[in-house]
Amino acid sequence: MKVGFFGGSFDPPHHGHIALARTAMERLDLDRVLIAPVGTQPFKGDEAAPFEDRVAMVRLAIAGEPRMEVSLVDAPRQDGRPNYTIDTVKSLRRTLNREDRLYCLMGADSFLTIGKWFRSEDLLTACNFVVGSRPGFDLQKVAAALPERVSLAAEESGAPGYLVIGLRGENGAHSRLYLLPDLAEDISATEIRMDLQAGARAPIDPAVAAYIAQHSLYRNAEEAPR
Repeated sequence: MKVGFFGGSFDPPHHGHIALARTAMERLDLDRVLIAPVGTQPFKGDEAAPFEDRVAMVRLAIAGEPRMEVSLVDAPRQDGRPNYTIDTVKSLRRTLNREDRLYCLMGADSFLTIGKWFRSEDLLTACNFVVGSRPGFDLQKVAAALPERVSLAAEESGAPGYLVIGLRGENGAHSRLYLLPDLAEDISATEIRMDLQAGARAPIDPAVAAYIAQHSLYRNAEEAPR
């Protein structure tokens, strides 16, 4: 099987997340995409909404997507440590068959910070990557984002709808990066939360919007019910 892993805060899940997952499934023929809200991201710290609420919102956002499912593989750790993606990927791999192929999905903005991630060299060759970018994305930024011990390798040209870039570590391990160069969704979760606080419409599923209203999420502290 070809399995996609899509981690992140999903705080809240929005149309951009669904567009990336759907495009990856269609162009790379993924059998399923596991969408995994993270317990605690090392860079961001505490998320605005509790983990349980973010899981519930993801379930609502993907209700009409039969090949997408919620995964709890990145749930809060019992030891209180942040959730590092390399640990999550290795844990997920142990649940798959040896011949299954794993693809880590993320947006271009996230990938451009990959060199700062925990054990980024190991992570980049632990699975394949699928990166969604907006039209006009500069490919040179991909090379600049890589840690020193990971280099670009010659690869096949890919198929219509994506580009393929080979990645190789110093230990000889290698993987592929699939770049989806034409995702037009330019959505910021931070801006969505600001819109919701202001009572404005946001690019999220109506069921997610209803859940947010019902549970009083993303409201200013002075407006939150006591």
